[in-house]
Amino acid sequence: MTTVSPAPPCAGGLCRAAKTHFAGKSTLEHIDRTTRVPTGDRPGRRARRFSLSVPNIAAALFLLAVLAAWQYFSQRMPAVLLPSPERVAGRFFSIWTTRGFTDYVGLTIYHVLAAVVLAVLAGLTIALLTYFAPVLNRAVYERLAPFLNSFPGVGWAYLGLIWFGITSGSVIFASAIAMVPLAIINIGAGLRALDADIVEMAASMSRRRPRRVRMIILPLLLPYLTATVRLCFGVAWQIVLVVELLCGAKGLGSVISVARQRYWTDMIFAVVILVLALVFLIDRGVLARIQARIGKTFNG
Repeated sequence: MTTVSPAPPCAGGLCRAAKTHFAGKSTLEHIDRTTRVPTGDRPGRRARRFSLSVPNIAAALFLLAVLAAWQYFSQRMPAVLLPSPERVAGRFFSIWTTRGFTDYVGLTIYHVLAAVVLAVLAGLTIALLTYFAPVLNRAVYERLAPFLNSFPGVGWAYLGLIWFGITSGSVIFASAIAMVPLAIINIGAGLRALDADIVEMAASMSRRRPRRVRMIILPLLLPYLTATVRLCFGVAWQIVLVVELLCGAKGLGSVISVARQRYWTDMIFAVVILVLALVFLIDRGVLARIQARIGKTFNG
């Protein structure tokens, strides 16, 4: 005799409801698959792709227009005043075979990076000092920062030359101290924008300020720190070249000084193009990506 096992508790209304639910779900999935627009034909993506290409085309056309104007006027002016693009391109590739030129390029990059690091560290230290000692706010933000910001870079260059001589130290000092007010103002703005609740909670958990700075404040300041580094990096190239030229220290600034004395205008153009290429590659290829990734992390 065959024994029939009783039906499970869900064999009644619950199972029917589940079957109806999954049947409806499969039906919806089927409808979604049959009505889905192919990826390559989505109008939103197609419009987005077109909108992204328009600025690139406009930038390329602008560059071509500049080159055409440069070529046009160079044919009507002496080469010592405005060399042609072909002459500058030839000089750009030939200077790399000049003995010691790569050393000068490396020294300028070293001056820029060292000045940026020192400026950001000094600005961070001063901004943190005012954050934990608010009584110094007026002294720093209304006295020190405006003074450093208004002090001429030429003055720092000659002071560095007197104090450190014709060395890399004079270039790094003059460039770094000229960028300190930028770092103070930007990092100070980041400290004022910190979430007060998080800072208060960190203070309740640990009384040691160095630990709170390392574990809480610095991570929260990352977006402002990366923005400060990127800003100082762009400004540093302008300052470093001028200081190298004035102090006579080895670097691309001294190359420009020699080219100016010998009226090698094409070499000046070639060095300027090299600097523009280095700034663009490092800023867009490294710093901008780091800033975008940090911004994506903090903004969700």
